Amino acid sequence: MKREEFLKLVAKHRQGTASESEVKLIEKFYDNMQHRTSAEEVASMTSDEKGLQLFQAILSKLPEEKKTSTKPIWPLFRIVAAFTLILVMGITIKHLTDTRTITVSTAMGEQKDILLKDGSIVTLAENSRLTYPNKFGNSRDVRLEGRALFDVQRDIARTFSVRTKNTNVKVLGTSFDVDATTAEATTVSVISGKVQVNPQSHPKEKVLLTKNQQVTASSSQLSAISTFEVQQPIAWTKMIILKNTTFGETAEILENRFGLDLIFESDELKEERITGKFKDETPGNILKSIALLKQVSFEYQDTHTIYIKEK
Repeated sequence: MKREEFLKLVAKHRQGTASESEVKLIEKFYDNMQHRTSAEEVASMTSDEKGLQLFQAILSKLPEEKKTSTKPIWPLFRIVAAFTLILVMGITIKHLTDTRTITVSTAMGEQKDILLKDGSIVTLAENSRLTYPNKFGNSRDVRLEGRALFDVQRDIARTFSVRTKNTNVKVLGTSFDVDATTAEATTVSVISGKVQVNPQSHPKEKVLLTKNQQVTASSSQLSAISTFEVQQPIAWTKMIILKNTTFGETAEILENRFGLDLIFESDELKEERITGKFKDETPGNILKSIALLKQVSFEYQDTHTIYIKEK
């Protein structure tokens, strides 16, 4: 390809004339590229969009070639070839990085909150391990050893799947607890939404769980569906999760957790809906937050009895 033909391609991006400083800059850019040899440096440079824009801008402002010019064009092609190679290597490295697997573990007495790329939050219990991709593709698949509470971001186009040694759990968006601390079986408890559970070796044998339902699954069979006390499966997290929960149900949660007796001024107040998440909070702080949201007030009648009324 002749220099004139190359410049016509470059002109498609941007046209202009180059100053002496710009010519020197492109030469310096070429020299720098020759010295970038490590994969780390390549990845660093190609991730810098400003560098790419600068390169394109400089090329697009080269002066048109004079007919009498006999200056060899080989260095210019070397620049383009070198930059193309670096760009391809950078994209390859980025692709490998995006698809790598991440494993998070906890020790005895330790808990960790993990924010996944889709916005889902996982609270990992002690002596547990969660393995997941750095970036989700067409599906959202994670693997659990031990126990975890999942608060899954809803995505109707991609199911969220949790695999344990003997169970598969699939959801679109919900909150649920998975207890796989024993090798023999896994217990799945639904806090909100709907969850599908099936044994690993019998994928067609599946059940659909809804709020406050749980099932225990071995690698070959499922137990009967049972119900549980509100919030009981996640007591280990020291967390209270409310998702469109009625004030009456919220009162029941607080009564069971803190040994309180909550009295409502009217039954209408019990039907108010509350959404929120509280961790390591006192009952007083939780009620204060609810009072701000729902325009209610409360007063202690004694150390364990609280009266709730409209403002």
